Parts: sequence; C-alpha cells; structure tokens
Amino acid sequence: MTQKWWVLSAVACGTFMATLDSSIVNIALPTLTKELGTDLDRVKWVVVAYLLVITCLMLPFGLLSDQKGRKLIFQTGFLVFILGSALCGLAVNLPLLVLFRMVQAMGAAMLMANGPAIITSSFGAKERGAALGTLAMVVSGGLMMGPSLGGLLISELGWRSIFWINVPIGIIGTVLVEIFIKKSLPSRNRVSFDWTGAFLQTVLLLLFIGIFGAPVKAHTGTVMTLARFMALIALIGLSIVFVRVEAAAKHPLFDLTLFYHRTFWTSILASFLTFVAFSSVTVLMPFFLQDQLHFSTQKAGLFMTAIPMIIFLVAPLSGRLSDRLGSRGLSSTGSGVGMLGLWLMSGVMGTGLSEVSSQWIIVATLGMIGLAIGLFQSPNNSAIMGCVPSSKLGVASALLATVRNLGLVTGTGFSTALFSWKYAQSGDFLVAFRLTLFVAGLIAAAAFFATLGKKKMT
Repeated sequence: MTQKWWVLSAVACGTFMATLDSSIVNIALPTLTKELGTDLDRVKWVVVAYLLVITCLMLPFGLLSDQKGRKLIFQTGFLVFILGSALCGLAVNLPLLVLFRMVQAMGAAMLMANGPAIITSSFGAKERGAALGTLAMVVSGGLMMGPSLGGLLISELGWRSIFWINVPIGIIGTVLVEIFIKKSLPSRNRVSFDWTGAFLQTVLLLLFIGIFGAPVKAHTGTVMTLARFMALIALIGLSIVFVRVEAAAKHPLFDLTLFYHRTFWTSILASFLTFVAFSSVTVLMPFFLQDQLHFSTQKAGLFMTAIPMIIFLVAPLSGRLSDRLGSRGLSSTGSGVGMLGLWLMSGVMGTGLSEVSSQWIIVATLGMIGLAIGLFQSPNNSAIMGCVPSSKLGVASALLATVRNLGLVTGTGFSTALFSWKYAQSGDFLVAFRLTLFVAGLIAAAAFFATLGKKKMT
C-alpha cells in the first residue's frame, strides 16, 4: 500500500473514533436521562455542548494547522480526545459529564479540522473523490457500529463503557499518525493569529445556537420570544461587524474570498441545511424506538444502524462517480431522497411512523436517510475542497467541518426544542415527533434547491 493510503488510514482512525463516539452517545440518551435523573432538554447538552465546542474551535485550529503544521495539531487532537474520553467515563453527574465532553470536543475539533486537508494534500484531483468517499465509508462504519456496540456495552457494562472504548482506539490512532503522516511544513510567513476574528466567531455561534436551540416553553404561545428577537437583532449586527473585521484583516480566520466561488458557497449552504435536517432523526428516533415501541437499547441500536449501513455501501460509489460526473446531480438527488424520507416518517406522505408501524417500514425509512447522506456527502465535500487553493486547504477543511457541526448542533437544539414545545402543548409524543420530522423535511427541501446552485460538472 502506497504512502498516501497509509495517510488515509491514519486520518480514518481519528474519524472513526469521533463518529463512533457520536453515535454511541446518541443511542445512550434515553439511558442517561433515566440514570442521571434528568430530562430531554437537559440531557441534550451532552450532545449539544460537544458539538458546540467543536464548531467554535474548528476554524481556529484549521488556521493554526496551516501556520504551525497539520501533523502537530492532528496528533495533539488524538491525545486530548483520549483524555476527555477517560474523564467522561469517570463523571459522577450530568454537569461533570457535559464539562468533560467539552474537553473531548477540543480534541475532536483538532482532528476534524485537519482530516480533509491532510487527505486533499495527499491525493490528486482524479483520486480526491475516491479518497473522500472512502473516508465517508469510514464515517458510516463508525456510525454503523456505534448504535449496536453502544447498545451492547450499555446493556452489559453500563453507560460509562461507551467513553472508555475510545481510549484504545485513540492510542492506535496516535501511533499511526506518528509513523505514517509526515511532518508538514508550517507557513513560511510568520503571521499573527486572528484573535479578534476567533472571539467574534465564538460569540456569533453562541448567539446562533441560543436563538435556534434553546428550549421553548409551551405557555409562551410562540416560538419567537422577545429575548429571541433581541438576540436575533444582536446576531445580525454582530455578523456585519464580523464580516467587516475579517475583510480588513491581513490574515483572517474566516477567509471571505473562498465564497467568491459559487460552487463553494452553495455547497457549504447545502451541507449546513442537510445536517440540520437529518440530526432530528438521530436524536429523536432512539426515544421513539425505546419509549414508544419499547425496544431494548440493544435492539434500538440495531435498527439505527440502517442509516450508516446504507452510507457505508453508497458513499464510496458516489465519491467515485463524482470524480467522473461531477457533484451536482448526485448531491441534489441525495437531498431529494432525504426530503422524501423525512416526509414519509412524518405522515405528510403515507401513514407516517407510529406504534403500529411494521419493523420493515421503520428500517426502510431509516435506510432512505442513509441513502440520502451517502449520495450527498462525498460529492459535496469533493466539490468544496476542489474549489480551494492548496495554501488555504486547512482553513477550508476546518470551515467544512465547522459548517457540518454547526448544522448538527443547530439541528439537535432546534429539533429537541420544537419537539419539547409541541409535546408540552399536546401531551402526545407522536404529534410532536411528526411535526419535528415534517419541519426537518422542509429544511431538506431547502438543501435540495441549494445544491442546484452549483456549477455543472463540479
């Protein structure tokens, strides 16, 4: 096996560890709710805090990797992730678990900010889609193993074991990086870090999540409270300031020139909307399977593997096809399939999911979500990275991962907030569940139209 494929293997190890941890934690949410004596609005912060920290730190670590060397940041990410995982396994209550998840997220941000950049710099244009498709297959492999392995570990060893599993995987990844990834040369130009941009970006992201992810009380009678309205005004004003600061910066954290390319910004938008839409399924479906259908944790985990299993099969093929056919058709087809899958689940099309739904219907609709992601992600990522000059791969890679995680954290917060609000009003799980999936389908429809904005054969 050539050096570049060993590089892909090393990157894949970190990616596998991060995705395995994510899917394991999602299937554990109902268990954590019961064992830690909390509710959905609180336990969601085990997921949201993790994603929020990753989202806030991705761009800074991407810029640092371009300036200081990608191998240094990537390998440090492994070590921090191992530490955070071990601490999560020792947490005695929900606040400590959330805190240690934030430590874990710092390591994950270093890993995610560098993975696509390391691969893109190692593979030529004719192999980039195939390499990213293989990485997507690894992502789906981690997601596929997470629910079933998590269900087994929780049933046999308790919820703490889902964090300890990361320690040996992280050690293997650290060794692989040391052996196979060459030390990259940092930027020759000694430049100052954009601390102002990093601070403004963090505040903007926190405002964004506060607006769209905070719980909504049923007695308010409206989703948009006065506090949310004021926060929205602040978000708009601060966004204008942020754009002006970054436009004037000599070495900006957020490189606005990347958005001059139509394919780049439409692909970024489509990625954000897609992950907002599909995160509702990964967060709420375990509650539907365990609380409404009374599945065991292990059985619910097996059902949830339908999504990553299809991604595992489809993503490498779509990545290779995108090298020949371009990304536009494949990614738009993926978004369209996802939209239909969400609306089938919600009952807008067909009868929708309920306590009397047959098991094959549940698997089939989950499989549609996996097919959508498998068709969409590899071609879309290849189109984004293909628009970027080599000197900005780290920033672009970090921005890609930032947008993905911003979509996940926004979707997780928004879907749980919308579900909790409707459930408090109606007292009916299925009514709230179906409404949330219907709105997610509308967001997937917006992603579909965003993919059509790409240039042809990109």
